[in-house]
Amino acid sequence: MIQLDEADRTILVLLQQDDRQTYVQIGAQVGLSPATVHDRVRKLERRGALMGYQARVSPRAVGLPVTAFISLNLDGGQSCRSVTPTLEAFPEIEECHSVAGDTDLLLKVRVPSTEALEELNYRLKCLEGVVRTQSLIILSTRFEDRPRIPAPWEGGARVSTVAVMSATPVNVQSGTPARSLPC
Repeated sequence: MIQLDEADRTILVLLQQDDRQTYVQIGAQVGLSPATVHDRVRKLERRGALMGYQARVSPRAVGLPVTAFISLNLDGGQSCRSVTPTLEAFPEIEECHSVAGDTDLLLKVRVPSTEALEELNYRLKCLEGVVRTQSLIILSTRFEDRPRIPAPWEGGARVSTVAVMSATPVNVQSGTPARSLPC
């Protein structure tokens, strides 16, 4: 794990909220000069904490209104390892996770229709090593793409996150307001 101080955490949170902010804008919120923010961002990139920048596209706006999770059960053996590169070729698959439990892989997919989801399921079932699929169609999404910054720890209890995320940080264990964290 990469060690992050409060300034690094705050910079990462701010970039996740709006990666088009200038170093001047970030510096004003963190209390650092633009040059120092620039240096910290470059170090975060080199250390692998900041993996890149991307535009967030509305799936519905680009014709992909149906989101589903598909669980794959595999026959074991080499199928578990060999099916993943094949899955990477499916443009509908947004995420692929190896999971514990009754399922081997969990896929997050986006498609234009339930008919397209049915076709995708058929194509997945035809893959060598796939024994069973099960789909969960998302009716609505309450939230996704949450910030991925681990919250700081205070007195053995986790605090929700840095002050820029919430006007009043909350102790996750007790639900009570925590002290404000410096930006």
